Amino acid sequence: MACPMCRTPHHRLGRRNPMSALAAAPSAFRRALARASRRRLARRPARREWSATEVLGHLLDAEVTLGFRIRKLAAEPGGTIVAWDQEKWTAGLRHQRGDARTLFAGYAALRAANVEQVRRLSPAQRAAGGRHPEYGRLRVRRSSSTGRSTTSCTSPRSARRSPADAPPLSAAP
Repeated sequence: MACPMCRTPHHRLGRRNPMSALAAAPSAFRRALARASRRRLARRPARREWSATEVLGHLLDAEVTLGFRIRKLAAEPGGTIVAWDQEKWTAGLRHQRGDARTLFAGYAALRAANVEQVRRLSPAQRAAGGRHPEYGRLRVRRSSSTGRSTTSCTSPRSARRSPADAPPLSAAP
């Protein structure tokens, strides 16, 4: 199934349960963080690529956005879903100057809260949808059933990717 945002099929989950994979994702990052120095995490591998610290800041932003979208669609079906510019957020929030472990702690806490929130939703809430200004109709169900979020497209190894190559956060239809 293709992502409505980047139009690319995402098969990284294989046969794993998406909610379990979403809940487990912070553990993989925690292990990678434990082995890296602050200096290494803050270093950009190339001029137009994000550092691991910036990727962690982006994951935190993405989790904030995903949590808001899930809650907005579940509580106010049919509404407009606010877009966000990941490049502007990363630069404007100065993630390069952030502490990777603090950014990670925020991401991990929000991920746990978002997974728990999705598990509490009724079938009707999971089917709820709204309109995104760029991508059209988006639904909670596909977001939570496909595991499509920034974490499914960003792993500890992908910190070397250009931010332009990383797909945006999706609350996919």
